[in-house]
Amino acid sequence: MRLLTTVTTRAEAQTLGDALYAHGVPTTIKETRDGDFAVWVQDEEHMEKAKAFLGRFDPDESRFAEMARKARAQKREEAKADERLRARTEKIRRQIEAKQSMRIGTITAGLIVICVIVFIVTGMGRKTEVVRLFTFVPMIPVRGGYVFGDVSTIWQGQPWRLLTPMFLHFGFLHILFNMWWLKDLGTAIERAFSARYLLTMVLVIAAFSHVLEFAMSGPTTFGGMSGVVYGLFAFIWIRGRLDPSFPYRMPQQLVTFMLIWLALGFTGWVGPIANWVHSGGLIAGAAWGVVSSGYLGRRRR
Repeated sequence: MRLLTTVTTRAEAQTLGDALYAHGVPTTIKETRDGDFAVWVQDEEHMEKAKAFLGRFDPDESRFAEMARKARAQKREEAKADERLRARTEKIRRQIEAKQSMRIGTITAGLIVICVIVFIVTGMGRKTEVVRLFTFVPMIPVRGGYVFGDVSTIWQGQPWRLLTPMFLHFGFLHILFNMWWLKDLGTAIERAFSARYLLTMVLVIAAFSHVLEFAMSGPTTFGGMSGVVYGLFAFIWIRGRLDPSFPYRMPQQLVTFMLIWLALGFTGWVGPIANWVHSGGLIAGAAWGVVSSGYLGRRRR
C-alpha cells in the first residue's frame, strides 16, 4: 500500500475512500497517531489514477457524495455476494466430507488398474522386451540388447508414446507411492469436477511432462505416474490458494515436502529420477490451477 493523503475528519476520509472505490481504486483508511485519517491506496498500480482523482476531489461537491453513496451500495452487494459464496463453498465442503467414504473415482481407479497390469506384464519394469512398448522413444532390438530409435516415430504412427510412459513403474515402492497419491488426488479432482475433467488433465500433464523430460534429458527409459501426481498436486495447491470457492486446500507441510523432494531429485541423492517429468507435471498443474481459478480475469478488472 502507498499513502495517498491525510485528512482531518473520518467523514471526509470515508467519502474520499468510497468515491475512489467507485472510481476503481480500492483504499484503506487508518487513523494516525495525531488523530488525523490517512487514506492508503491498496495497489501500487492505482497510485497515479488516485492522485489524479484527488486533484479533482471536493468533499462538498454533490457528485463526489453520490459516488461515495454508490460505492457503499456496491460494497454491500459485494459483501452479500461474498457471503453467498462462502455459504455455497461450505455446503460443497460438507457434501465432500460426507462422501469421504465414497468409492474411489472411476478414472482414478481405471488408471491404477492399468498401471498395476503394466507393472505385472513388464515384470516390475525389468522385462525390456515389454517395457519398450511403453517408452517415449522406441527401443529397437539389436544383437545383444536394445538401442533407442528415432523419436519422430511418435509423429509417424505411434502417438500413444506421448502418454504410455506414465504406466511404467520400476519396483514396488515406485508404484506403491504413485498409486497412493493418485488415489487421493485423482479422486479429489473427480469429486470436485468430473471424471472427464480428470482424464483431460491427466492426458495433458502426462504429454507435457514426457516431452519436457525428453527435451532436457534426451532418449532415456523413464516412466511412472509421478509427473501426473505432481501435476494434480500443483493444481489443487494453486487452485485452492486462488479460488475461495474451491473445496480443497493443500496443507503447507505437504507443499513443503513435495517441493523439497522435487529439489532433492536434482541432487542425485535419492537415486535415478525423471526430474523433468516431475518438474513438467508441477508446471502444467500449477498453470492449470491459475487459469481455471479465474484469477487472471479478476486481476484485469
